[in-house]
Amino acid sequence: MSWFSNERNVVYVLLCCGIFAISFNVAAIAAVLPAISLDLNLPAIEVSRIVSYYMVPYGLGALLYAPLTRYFSYKKILVGSLAIYALASFYCAGARSLNDLMVGRILVGISGASAIPVGLMLIGQLFEKYIRGRRVGLFFSCGFFASMAGIILSGVAHWRWLFVLPAVMGVLIVLGLLFVPMASLKHVQGLKINYWKTLCHPSIRNIFVFVFVLSMLYHATNQWFGIYLNDVYHFDKRHISFFFLLMAVSSAVGQMWGGHLSDKRGRILACWFGVMMMAGATIFLVGRYPAFLLAVILCLFSMGWTIGHNGVSTVLTDFPDDHRAEIASLNSSIRFVSGGWGFSLSSFFIEKSFSWTFLGLGILMLITALLIKKLVIE
Repeated sequence: MSWFSNERNVVYVLLCCGIFAISFNVAAIAAVLPAISLDLNLPAIEVSRIVSYYMVPYGLGALLYAPLTRYFSYKKILVGSLAIYALASFYCAGARSLNDLMVGRILVGISGASAIPVGLMLIGQLFEKYIRGRRVGLFFSCGFFASMAGIILSGVAHWRWLFVLPAVMGVLIVLGLLFVPMASLKHVQGLKINYWKTLCHPSIRNIFVFVFVLSMLYHATNQWFGIYLNDVYHFDKRHISFFFLLMAVSSAVGQMWGGHLSDKRGRILACWFGVMMMAGATIFLVGRYPAFLLAVILCLFSMGWTIGHNGVSTVLTDFPDDHRAEIASLNSSIRFVSGGWGFSLSSFFIEKSFSWTFLGLGILMLITALLIKKLVIE
């Protein structure tokens, strides 16, 4: 029997294509902030606002999709949101001012926020618990492979192509969803969504406290790497893109390794190991290093994030069906809202000193790692 003759595998491939499209330029945008600032003739710190103008709307937009599953099928939600995503991406590609770009980023964030919560809902529904960690790992790895492709493109092409290609991919995925018959995508969840009730569940609330803190610390660090490599090490666009490519490869490896650890050794161990690795790498960024050692540190940081990320994401898919829709949306919402806030808040400290900011963030990550067993319950 062909692998693609199984409907759930076809659905899974389309979900992976969706996260590939929305992830294509996420890392690359951080890498090309200096190039965008030069093109728009504005300071890099000012242009960096396009990061939070994507992340916060993405986080808020993620809360829309669980309630929509009560009234609409997964297919209708994905087709509608990805169609808007494609149009908004085309708009960003043609933006001639920072204001236009920020408006486009808001629309991209809200519409692109469907891919991960709907994807996690469907993975939890379609796959058994004993393989779910690996399915989650491969799902998120597609996002990191997309980041690699975007980063490669950012080093050789104009930054506007980082929006054109995701727009084209969005159109193709919408066509696939419309013309490939799949019964599981026609399912309407029909359950009443109550985010507050879900957050009142002690184990769920504690996990999301962990997600909020970790995502804030991660994005307060990671989103500055493009400007950091430009300002501190004076690397050009191609060198910066190469470093981001290495980080994306490490992220994909970490996601797969995290899936294996989650399934074989436990979700908590994956979370703890990943956060400790990320914390150590962040603290090491206090110093100045040869390019090779700097690359190793940044790769360890990226790998640590994805190992921990897989651990906590897999825990969230393990909850019963009556909480799964709310959890999937809350996961994306909290990660991106807290990440956007973390990035914005860190800008004050980054302007003063990269080294001292990274040291403080690394220490906070270590403290977070010590609290994992109290916050994350398998």
